[in-house]
Amino acid sequence: MTILNESGIPDVLHPLHAASGLAGRLPDTLVVIAGMRSEGHVVRSFRGGAPGDGPGGRILFAAVDPGEPQQQGQLANLAADAAGRRAEKILLVGGRAASALGVDVDFEARLAARKSGLPVAAVDFDAPHAAGPGVLSTDLEDRVLAAIVGLCPKRSTSELVEAASQAKRGGLFGLGGLGGRRREPPAEQGRPVVLLGGALSPGSAAGLASELARAGVESAGAVPSGGEDLPPVGEGTVVGVMDPNLGAAANAARERGARVVRTLMPIGVDGTARFLQDVAEDAGARTSEVARAREVWEELGALRARVRGMRIFFAGDTGYELPLARFLADAGAVVLEVGAPRLDRRFLAEELQALGQGVDVVVSPDWRGQMGRIEELSPDVVVAGEGLHAPLVARGHLCRSPQDFVRAGLHGYEGARRILELLARTFDRAEALDALSL
Repeated sequence: MTILNESGIPDVLHPLHAASGLAGRLPDTLVVIAGMRSEGHVVRSFRGGAPGDGPGGRILFAAVDPGEPQQQGQLANLAADAAGRRAEKILLVGGRAASALGVDVDFEARLAARKSGLPVAAVDFDAPHAAGPGVLSTDLEDRVLAAIVGLCPKRSTSELVEAASQAKRGGLFGLGGLGGRRREPPAEQGRPVVLLGGALSPGSAAGLASELARAGVESAGAVPSGGEDLPPVGEGTVVGVMDPNLGAAANAARERGARVVRTLMPIGVDGTARFLQDVAEDAGARTSEVARAREVWEELGALRARVRGMRIFFAGDTGYELPLARFLADAGAVVLEVGAPRLDRRFLAEELQALGQGVDVVVSPDWRGQMGRIEELSPDVVVAGEGLHAPLVARGHLCRSPQDFVRAGLHGYEGARRILELLARTFDRAEALDALSL
């Protein structure tokens, strides 16, 4: 497998929109977003209404006026006064404009914590990021979730083990063709599991929690939360990372003493099986997903036949392209290229190894180069974001938005079915239209 780097500008999601979308799922949390008034209108238009009460916590927008000098402590005072008795935690979010106008979000967070007596976390989207210059939607999700991890309560190992369901002791059998991983010594019996990610894919955390329960493993909750209290993340917690973009959030959990499982993402049949088995092992349960994975593959036989041999090109937009490509290659599709807005090679080492050597992975792809390669390769379908979708369709290419996969629900065994169904419908509709044009 060749990993290429190109100099293109990947798709960018407005940072404050991303923050408000994720932060709205925080229970008992006041989210204060600092930015210019124009950014407030952007957030309002994307959210379909003015910032206000979300499903989990209140979201307020603090307008920064470039015509007035910024005084330190203003944002902290606003957050502390607004929190009152209506919130148990505070999240301060600052965009690039706020930073340029002199708002130090980290300082304001420390001051707000002293004034309010509440846990306060900060997200500064203008801070340097290991992925390089620019702000990607994948970076924003990672930073927000890392801050949310910092707001989670901590408990000792003994308290967590006592609260967890007691699972049977013992090791796990290998997953055969699903591949193995370098194992750490098994964790103590009965450690609870926290699922990290799945914010943009509906029902993902709940579905995986049900699968873990079938394997005898208790899920203590998910980050971000689905409306309930944030789960404890600390010593004695096993963290299963659901999404490929969350290296910083995983590190934040690890720094709190949690045991972060390094395995495949729970996307596709084999990825889900590896994830469930490895997380269960680290939680101290004894289970095997081999039979279940084979059963699911058999159930998906007709859908696999529909995508078998189809040539797929991933232009790169959401960061989910790598596990999606790995699953579709396992299902029999021919993956021509995988674009990725960014790539943490260490964090995604298991995914890169599972994808194999025959697929080019292009990091931060240049759209002109991609257009040329698509014209040359003429794939059966291109998975591309809005920037490339229209020009590719105009040139006669069959396209699908990566957001369609995310919104449909990627994770788990049911997510594997939804992915194949979406592609099958795409090919069926294209063939029906071709028949009409004859």
